[in-house]
Amino acid sequence: MYFNKYLYCACAFAAAMISCLATVIFLNPRPARSQTVTTEDGQKADTASASHMQAAAGQTIPQDAKEFLLAAEKVNGLQGPGLKPWHVLVSYDKFDEDGDNVDSGTYEELWIGPKQYRLTYTSPTFTQTDIATDKSLYRSGNSKWPGELQTRVRDEFVRPMFREMDLQYGKPESKTRNFGKTQLPCVLIRSTEGLRILNDDGVAGFCFEPNSLMLRYSRGGMSPITVWDQTVYDKIVRFQDRYIAKDIRVTRGGKLYLQLNLEKLESIGQITAADFTPPPDAVPVDEKNINADPSVLLLDYSIHREMPQYPRTIRAPGGEATMKFTITKDGHVSGIQFVDGTAEMRKGLEESLKNYVYRPFLVRGEPVELQVQQKFIYTIH
Repeated sequence: MYFNKYLYCACAFAAAMISCLATVIFLNPRPARSQTVTTEDGQKADTASASHMQAAAGQTIPQDAKEFLLAAEKVNGLQGPGLKPWHVLVSYDKFDEDGDNVDSGTYEELWIGPKQYRLTYTSPTFTQTDIATDKSLYRSGNSKWPGELQTRVRDEFVRPMFREMDLQYGKPESKTRNFGKTQLPCVLIRSTEGLRILNDDGVAGFCFEPNSLMLRYSRGGMSPITVWDQTVYDKIVRFQDRYIAKDIRVTRGGKLYLQLNLEKLESIGQITAADFTPPPDAVPVDEKNINADPSVLLLDYSIHREMPQYPRTIRAPGGEATMKFTITKDGHVSGIQFVDGTAEMRKGLEESLKNYVYRPFLVRGEPVELQVQQKFIYTIH
């Protein structure tokens, strides 16, 4: 990670941070009267009237900011209790800072429950299929755990509010924001700890359709990777009493970063054994030796971090050290080892890592331990 007197983040993501057979229900958005939402970086999105969806949901809209967020998290995306089996197919395009398409692919998932699902990512750079059964998780294709891109694509449809909901370390505040000629009710999550990176320029964490829990817009801030990200959720459809966006656009530092399109969303009426039979080349995943992508840990799982206290003997331009540690099932850090690097950084890193807190990493619905090896860089300006 990069450290200076005021700010630190994972070294691999410094650039990103500063640059910022089933009963089928085919998608039919049926857009009602709409109005245009324009974000501060020029994005435009049509807001669909939520009145018909609101009546169908029978929702109660909490007035308290925290209760509002908790209620909204339950009805946006494809997670939470009460869901019947579903199948989703998504296509995506990723763009660089020059606007060039640098990666395209699909994400597809058949979900029966936390212990039974089939999840596939397909692209020129990463192709993988996971099949979860009550016995094990079987993997074919790329053997590594999905990276930041794949995880982000799935998150936006399955759990779009997941990464910013660290309410133990954030204070929600209600706010109204102007989007062009439109006003949306929003909630800003203000950091209650010094090391959270939060845009406090009047930009809300989440914005919603008026008189609704329907998510329309989000702005990063609680995750170092997404601090400069803005996301617009457009062409909202209703599926099993959830709100799902058909079109999602993510900008990073004001430039288009991801374009996501919902190609198919359907309920599964009949489960076939063939859908959950691992192919011949699939191998069981060793759930006792999981090496998750460090960027995913920062994106979705890091809750609390502390800045190391380094000795003054470290001179400019600084130093770097590689540390190895275990994230336990309850999200704490143990087994910290200094691998190599600047020896003066060792004590400060060890003391800092002891206080890190992560969300539990779940495999087939159960928390597992993670093995992490990470390089930390300390820069002196």
